[in-house]
Amino acid sequence: MSEKIKDHHLQRGAYVYVRQSTPQQVRFHLESKERQYALAKRAEQLGFAKVVVIDEDLGRSGAGLQERPGFGRLLTSVCQGLAGAVLALEASRLARNNRDWHHLVDLCALTETLLIDSDGVYDPRQLNDRLLLGLKGSMAEFELGLLRQRAREAFEQKAGRGFALWEVPVGFARNEEDQIEKTPDLQVQQAITAVFEKFRQLGSARQATIWFREQKIPLPRTEPGTCGRNVTWQLPSSGRIRQILKNPCYAGAFAYGKTASRTVIEEGRARQSSRYRKPPEEWKILLVDHHSGYISWEEYLENQRRLEANVVWSEGEAGGAAKLGAALLSGLLRCGRCGRKLQVVYSGRGGRVPRYVCRGDRGDRESSRCLTMGSLRLDRAVAESVLAGIQPAGIEAALQLSEHVQIQDEEKRKALELALERARYEEKRARRQYDAVDPENRLVASELEARWNRALVQVAEAEARLTTATSTATTLSAAQKQELMNLSEDLVAVWNHPGAPVPLKKRILRTVLVEVVVDPEDDGARYRLRLHWAGGVHTELRVERNKPGQHRYGADRPVIDLVSELAKVSPDKTIAAILNRLGYATGQEKTWNASRVAGLRHYHKIAPFQKQDGWVTQEEAARELKVSDTVIKRLIREQVLPAKQIVKCAPWIIQKTDLSLPAVRAEVEAVRRGAHRPPQILIGQGQLPLE
Repeated sequence: MSEKIKDHHLQRGAYVYVRQSTPQQVRFHLESKERQYALAKRAEQLGFAKVVVIDEDLGRSGAGLQERPGFGRLLTSVCQGLAGAVLALEASRLARNNRDWHHLVDLCALTETLLIDSDGVYDPRQLNDRLLLGLKGSMAEFELGLLRQRAREAFEQKAGRGFALWEVPVGFARNEEDQIEKTPDLQVQQAITAVFEKFRQLGSARQATIWFREQKIPLPRTEPGTCGRNVTWQLPSSGRIRQILKNPCYAGAFAYGKTASRTVIEEGRARQSSRYRKPPEEWKILLVDHHSGYISWEEYLENQRRLEANVVWSEGEAGGAAKLGAALLSGLLRCGRCGRKLQVVYSGRGGRVPRYVCRGDRGDRESSRCLTMGSLRLDRAVAESVLAGIQPAGIEAALQLSEHVQIQDEEKRKALELALERARYEEKRARRQYDAVDPENRLVASELEARWNRALVQVAEAEARLTTATSTATTLSAAQKQELMNLSEDLVAVWNHPGAPVPLKKRILRTVLVEVVVDPEDDGARYRLRLHWAGGVHTELRVERNKPGQHRYGADRPVIDLVSELAKVSPDKTIAAILNRLGYATGQEKTWNASRVAGLRHYHKIAPFQKQDGWVTQEEAARELKVSDTVIKRLIREQVLPAKQIVKCAPWIIQKTDLSLPAVRAEVEAVRRGAHRPPQILIGQGQLPLE
């Protein structure tokens, strides 16, 4: 028994502190745990009647980044004077950093508590023991840091050569030389390739996910801990698609140190926040062209930029992927006043009318919006400018589009063929297992029979999906291809076609435009648009603003002017018929009738039709001269009878005084006498010989 142990120490309790850093050590390092629990017997041998074992911190690190309730309980007992001695296997068990270790030593010195380890008994009040305890704590901290540093440097040196121990992602496998290569499974290869193809076509991880789920095409996934040998197939989620797109291994690169954690101080203790992804230039190790990949490194970087652009980071910075909304310039417009991105809001009937809004710093200064404008005129002006710039590429785009549908069908059919081949293999494997079992062993035979039946069902489903995809495959005929080529010569017609998808239009605009800065001019009559093109060129546009009372459902100015002229000579019903024959529609894309014409006249203050005494119509002229309408038409066509017509399909207007012209009277008298004029001979038409 040590002479440092006094009676007042023995009257108090002996506290045995037991700790191991990780649950794995608790489970497998049993000898170390048993040695720590054995300290309780040593405390009894030293004469302590009361022994308290504190083992709440098993599986917790002592580096100071985790809460240790057992260590807190030990400090409380020391402060209350309940502990006569603290027993631990070594100083590193009590603490892994000098802060916690010296704090415990100071408390033990104040309360006359001894520290006991496997080497001896120490009294913190004695200078020599205190110096030795301080050295033990510093040595334990240094030893732990040195071991960690050596292990990390050795691991990073191995990772620098591209030989890491972690499992490779699905689509790859390690060969006998521990090198990474593509998996020999063609179905897995085709599925991974299809992910990058769909993202290249659709430009959005979410849209790619929707396509795979709608087409019922599963993606492979490896089970952890199987070194990639066990592959399961299931429909992907958007997170799964993004995981594949963000992994540099698929670009043939080996990367290490892609993430890091931030350490913050909370309540006097260091805390590790969640990990964050570092940009590629900050990765510790990056070996490009390390192995054969599914895409190039340049395409990988472009995919990351596209994924970054598809994310809406904050309320003031609109962006994101191209969506189904009607606003074509969403994510491209920037306010010329405050420099913020403009957002899109939808209003009107059913929320179908888009408007661009810049909220500015409204939340800070409690003011109104910085800028707000309708989308129709801006979208039309920018689209016309872009189409004028890309017009020469129209034919090439049409040729690519004619092959695009067939390529999509071929990719889908190939994926379904590989899935069918996999299902047939599983069915044959289940059948072989069923044939190999003893029929009398019903416990095993029944289970294998059920597996075989499930495999047969999967084969039937795969065959049905392949048959459906083959029968619905789209093939363009020669006439359809020619029509597509004709449309390519007029990109405006293709752009305005009702079947043109809005997300495709948005992706086209985002490909050629970086952003569009919009700012109203001083007079407020127009918007000034500065187009920043992808090639570095900047152009300007001027777009007229809507005047008060103007909106997208109002009639066009040419229609209003035409109705104003027609109202002088025709009633509303006749005006509606003329407008319909000329192909004009209302602002809501409806046909005209008398009530709609009357509403237009009333809104624009156009006087209704009133019969004038000084002129007559074609039918009234025929009744006045007592001839047929055909005669009047001929006289007007031959310019014998003066008449005017406001627009094609409108009625002819004839002055009453012109009906008394000598030439007109002569023609009318000739018709009444039955005299007829010889038929006119058209140019190029021969004359019959006279007998």
